[in-house]
Amino acid sequence: MTAEERTQMNALSIRIQEEKNYDRYVTLLSELSNLVERKAGRFGRSPLHRERLRKKPWRTVPATVKKIFKSAHSSQPEKVEILIETADELFREIRIENTLIGVDGGTVALTDGAHLDVTFEADPEETTARPANATA
Repeated sequence: MTAEERTQMNALSIRIQEEKNYDRYVTLLSELSNLVERKAGRFGRSPLHRERLRKKPWRTVPATVKKIFKSAHSSQPEKVEILIETADELFREIRIENTLIGVDGGTVALTDGAHLDVTFEADPEETTARPANATA
């Protein structure tokens, strides 16, 4: 790890330990995971290899940034509306804070029309086996 990554990991670890808000806790865990993934990427492992190492059932679907909402107040974060193309008509759009972690560990924001891959993961205990040809 670089010195900057090490400093960031230590700071994230402390914030994770002290966080009381669940949503912020999950965001911090995601940032930590991205930091560790960048380190793993330097070992030359392909994204496919990382997918094989997943510990949870998952599915990735395509999505597109539909609209960016500037905040009315400086205390509120900018929001982004994302269209999940394979979802049912009434459930295709979600809105989240427009903050992602860049590959260098810095904060980045999505741009209008950006193409995304949205990955859903579930705890193995909260899934059931299904035949390979089942679609429902």
